[in-house]
Amino acid sequence: MSVLQSTEEGWILSHLEFINKMYEKVINKSESEKHFSLQFNKTLFDINSVFLRQNQVKNVCSNGSSVSHRRTRKRKKSNLLPAHFLTEINYVKEKWEKLMKSPEIQNIFSKSVISDNNEAARLMSRNFYSDSVIKKEFMMEGSHWNEVSSVSQIDDQEFVFPKYCQYFCRDVRELDQKLPLKNQFDFVLMDPPWWNKSIRRKKEMFVESSYKMMYNEELAKLPIGKLLSTKGLVAIWCTNSPSSLHCILEEMFPVWGVKFQAKWYWVKVTQSGNVVCNFNETHGKQPYELLIIGTKDSNREIPNGKIIVSVPSAMHSHKPPLTEIIAKFLPSEPKCLEIFSRYLLPNWVSWGFEALKFQHISFFSRPDKKIKEEDEKVYYSRSFHFLHLNDIHVDS
Repeated sequence: MSVLQSTEEGWILSHLEFINKMYEKVINKSESEKHFSLQFNKTLFDINSVFLRQNQVKNVCSNGSSVSHRRTRKRKKSNLLPAHFLTEINYVKEKWEKLMKSPEIQNIFSKSVISDNNEAARLMSRNFYSDSVIKKEFMMEGSHWNEVSSVSQIDDQEFVFPKYCQYFCRDVRELDQKLPLKNQFDFVLMDPPWWNKSIRRKKEMFVESSYKMMYNEELAKLPIGKLLSTKGLVAIWCTNSPSSLHCILEEMFPVWGVKFQAKWYWVKVTQSGNVVCNFNETHGKQPYELLIIGTKDSNREIPNGKIIVSVPSAMHSHKPPLTEIIAKFLPSEPKCLEIFSRYLLPNWVSWGFEALKFQHISFFSRPDKKIKEEDEKVYYSRSFHFLHLNDIHVDS
């Protein structure tokens, strides 16, 4: 569903195709309607150029690649990253370049993309955060035990649910209050809200529905070791911050009884296949994030250094799906848990305040229904009114 190409270096994924495949067959419980299909808002994946500030747009080529200023100051050696970081950056860059040279992969990406600094995607993202203000946290949990995805109503809001899913919109510190600690999960995925001053400033601009950032010691206290099976895997999305990586390897894994197995890299690219920003040899953003994988079973063999390439969503922390690429390392019918979840997955348990974030009906459209042009604009730009619910249990 999501894997467009698999090579020795890694995988090319389509997050958008993965979502649309999940909702090819949907029912609406409130309307007793026949099956129909839903498609996710593709504008959020309309990443046609490198990530730039507005004053940098004029320095971008029409194909989306960046152009350096003619008057470029020579990098001072003191500004360069430490040698081991430079080695890793060059490794990821070489892996990505090797993967992208394949003729089959080159055909996946469009060479006729019109670059406009991702204007539509950025506008859609801004509208979401400015229009969907959650003024207080909510507590809610439910499940959807059906072989078909469905649209269900919660209070006065409609949400899309994949088949066979369970969710807990609760504080992660309450895991042991709702989930038995019986080492039952074969795969635990986490995308922690790492403490970050830059993100903290941005969140102060919008009172948005985001996880509160957590300190490293708080993350280490989560009972992952008691949730993970003896041969299970835990995978953690990690920024390129040395402190975050150190926390995983030296604090979280030892407390959970987990041993490091592999480090994978998510390389973010535009629709034309260019990285969303340059590989940076100095302190600054990189076009990739880390995925750190560990297990309790020291005999497990997980390949190290794989890369995942995909066009990212314009929404913050909307990570690409891992279900297909991790499946070969799990049992045939694995029990999977995502913590700090932002969207639901079939046959998974999802936990976190934002577990229903990308399930709201406002993110979807029905391709079989003709919507007038003006109505369509209203449909996508209307307020993403989210939940103002407290202590509601929903069993959809």
